[in-house]
Amino acid sequence: MIKGNLGKIQVGDDFPIPIVGVVNLSPASFYKGSIASTNQDLKEVVSKMIDEGVNCLDIGAQSTRPIQIYGGEERVNEIQEKEIIDKSLEVVLDIIKSYDDIEISVDTTRSSVAEFALKKDIRIINDISGFKKDKRMASLIADYDAHAIVMATRKNPGDVYTIDDVLHELKLSITLGLEKGIKEDRILIDPGIGSWEARDYYHDYSLIRNLEEFRILNKPIYIGISRKPSIGKALNDAPPEDRLYGSIGATIVAVLNGAHIVRTHDVKPTLEAIRVAETILNFDKYFSKNNSK
Repeated sequence: MIKGNLGKIQVGDDFPIPIVGVVNLSPASFYKGSIASTNQDLKEVVSKMIDEGVNCLDIGAQSTRPIQIYGGEERVNEIQEKEIIDKSLEVVLDIIKSYDDIEISVDTTRSSVAEFALKKDIRIINDISGFKKDKRMASLIADYDAHAIVMATRKNPGDVYTIDDVLHELKLSITLGLEKGIKEDRILIDPGIGSWEARDYYHDYSLIRNLEEFRILNKPIYIGISRKPSIGKALNDAPPEDRLYGSIGATIVAVLNGAHIVRTHDVKPTLEAIRVAETILNFDKYFSKNNSK
């Protein structure tokens, strides 16, 4: 039985799938419709996600879009990333102060940025390098008794793509975290959906189809499929703005194959699709035999 925690949220086999809303602060983000470039934009995005039932807000100031597809301009340095996170957290924390059930994660590979967020009582760090880029990251998270989402990475995001290689790198990240003192129930794994430099779109299909393979790691599975390039490839190269329905389709397949947490740009449609899928999957639990037909 797999179980763990995403901040205060219990996650795993026996829990409803929480929805993590993508809050993009970087103009370099691949899906332009998701970018909150001003404080007013940020307020509107966050308020809408809360109204639609989001469980966690994942805030990122550094785009991780595939350079070979979208180009490498508009990346931010360490100082810029801190400044963006500082300004955004001030806005977001003010909005959610009246909610005690919404978590915030900060998406960064830099320990200095993570520490800045942790000092503001953020308790979840989403590190797509899996502790591999910044050797201080795991010990920092442990020091703050925080939670970590680790993505399968060898050196750079997207540089592993076979099931065996992804499993191997996730095992290494888990071991790194545990050795530095992060608690067992505070590490979540992300197989890493996305067409980065070393990968192609069909690798995403393989990971989603074989998601159950990652249960061997005994960690909740965090999946981010929303509007990724592989969705567009299956839809005659549809651009990000036309990938909503495809994203939902792929997400439901991931849920059927064992995803425990779903990260998305589109909270309401994704949440509704998942809740219907969960209801059907748990039919015997929700409905007595007398009500079956």
